[in-house]
Amino acid sequence: MPTIRIQAIAPQRCDIGEMLTRCTAAAAQALGIPQNYCWAIFQPVEPGTYVEGDCIWSSADAGRAAPLISITALEGRTEELKAAVLRATAGVVAEALAVPLAQVFAEYRDIPKGQAFSGGSIC
Repeated sequence: MPTIRIQAIAPQRCDIGEMLTRCTAAAAQALGIPQNYCWAIFQPVEPGTYVEGDCIWSSADAGRAAPLISITALEGRTEELKAAVLRATAGVVAEALAVPLAQVFAEYRDIPKGQAFSGGSIC
């Protein structure tokens, strides 16, 4: 049950729902799991509230400001699988938000067993 959180300045011409669906499909394929086991959420960043170094990004910078992706899942996946899901998700986000892939930042975090609740029980 990986969760994908994307924070970015939303460009005016982007179907966020389609991007999220493509992210869950890409992540599921990379991990070899059903797509309905992946969750994704987009958290828009208001222009002027995102700073990289000394640069304050505005709405005009939506295609240049780095989208921030955080993928969280239960521990147990190999480094190769983690790298595959990072690459797949970053690629989808870069394309959808019209941002160079080199500008995307993505991280993967493991949730230790016993520290998550899903389906009515502790995982």
